[in-house]
Amino acid sequence: MNVLKYIVLVVVACSALWACYDDKGNYDYRELDKIVIDSTGGVVQSSYSIARLDVLDIPLKVYYNGELVNGVEERFPDLEFNWVVYQQGIETPIAERDTIAEGIALKLPIELEEKDWELVFTVLDKKTDSREFMKFDLKVNAALSEGWMVVYERDGKTDVGLIVNKLIAPNVTKERTWVDIYSAFNGVPLDGKPVRVLYSVSTKPEGVVVVTDEDMVTVDPSTFSCLYPFSDMFWAAPGVKAPDHYTAFFNKRELVINDGKVHTVNFSTSGSNRTNLFFGVPCTGEYGKLADWSANMSSAYSGVVYDQVEQNFKCIKSNQTVVVGLPVQSSGIAFDCNNVGLELVMSDYGWNHYEYMVMKDEGEHYYLLVADFCSFMTQNMIGVGKYDMANCKGLSDGVSSVTAGYKGEIFYYAAGDGVYLYDYKSSNTTGDPVWEAPEGEVVTCVRLQKYYQGAQMMANTPPNACEVLYIATYNEKEGKGTVYQLKVNPSNGVVDKSSEKPFYGFGKVKDMGWKIK
Repeated sequence: MNVLKYIVLVVVACSALWACYDDKGNYDYRELDKIVIDSTGGVVQSSYSIARLDVLDIPLKVYYNGELVNGVEERFPDLEFNWVVYQQGIETPIAERDTIAEGIALKLPIELEEKDWELVFTVLDKKTDSREFMKFDLKVNAALSEGWMVVYERDGKTDVGLIVNKLIAPNVTKERTWVDIYSAFNGVPLDGKPVRVLYSVSTKPEGVVVVTDEDMVTVDPSTFSCLYPFSDMFWAAPGVKAPDHYTAFFNKRELVINDGKVHTVNFSTSGSNRTNLFFGVPCTGEYGKLADWSANMSSAYSGVVYDQVEQNFKCIKSNQTVVVGLPVQSSGIAFDCNNVGLELVMSDYGWNHYEYMVMKDEGEHYYLLVADFCSFMTQNMIGVGKYDMANCKGLSDGVSSVTAGYKGEIFYYAAGDGVYLYDYKSSNTTGDPVWEAPEGEVVTCVRLQKYYQGAQMMANTPPNACEVLYIATYNEKEGKGTVYQLKVNPSNGVVDKSSEKPFYGFGKVKDMGWKIK
């Protein structure tokens, strides 16, 4: 009887449960819209290891109820896409969660710290509050510390590129070329045409100064993001942004010519930086139009400039703000710096810290003048040499760029589609062609691999100093710039044409220089 009662109870309980199940089934239900993240095709990886500043490219596809979303996202207003990174591990300080992009396919330079990260792609359906995820392991390695900077014009704007290989960074594991670095990390390129790019060690932290004829900024060397805009580099920013020239000297001094006026700053105070020291007011004194140039010189001066109207050199004495004449020169010098009588075309420092300056007269007759602005005790003997370039080849096209070595008395000039080695002390002073550009290209810039902040700053010396030559060319028809890297003999200037290596992707190159780190 008890067993019978137990069986009846079990049957009743089961019937009740079944009734409940049937009752739930009576409610209205709808299937959620289906989101599918597609990583097939052999292109998308589960983990990535890249160098900082490299472009991370993950071409995902998203399907919504079987329909491809990519390219027609506006038709799916309820869908939201984002890429978020989380730090892996317990290394301190813990980096905050960060949304690095929105949209489906990811393709952007990675500016994250050098750590292990978890990268998560999320699709949110706002209508149903449902989500789909896809996770990736991301290791960001240190950006390469050294490189060769290239500043160029493209479509009337200025941008910066970086070349890295074993001739400039011997420990590099992956040789590469970056282009448009400035616009990648600041959103837009710089206004104006390029004037100069220079890694300055004048301040802490150190910075790269990028100059155009309409702007000047200091950027972080590791990211090229703007640290100090034009206005933050002056005590009182000039009303007109028109930099003609900028340089930094070995003794932590800098000089800029803006809108024809000279401004200087002395960062020699220990620990100084651009947040408490700035370019000062325009220097006073009588001077005409200045050449786009200033000398590397001794601590006796805050700057040496060239007056194109009076055709002579002038100086700003140490920690002063007046442009004045140089000392009266001794007899027997090669030329009188106070009465040169020529137009300065361009210059570079070289052997024995001398300035190697190409100048010309009104009849387009060229000369090479060699001057010593660094020897503090001999400032009445500045004119070291003057050499007639009448027999030099290629000058009918005009000089477009020059560079000098300091491991030997070598001097290159570029004109038209060629680069020439001028052995100015030889009886054969014709200027021998050492390299010719491919058809359709002209040479816009030539630089030896060295540090351009100052002749005496030998503590900062790149690998293979004065042993590598960079030649930048431009194809006007195609609007493309190329940089060629070649080995040279630093003693006699002989170019090893078999070592030529081209780098592509630039615009019209104006200047180049070493990025220390």
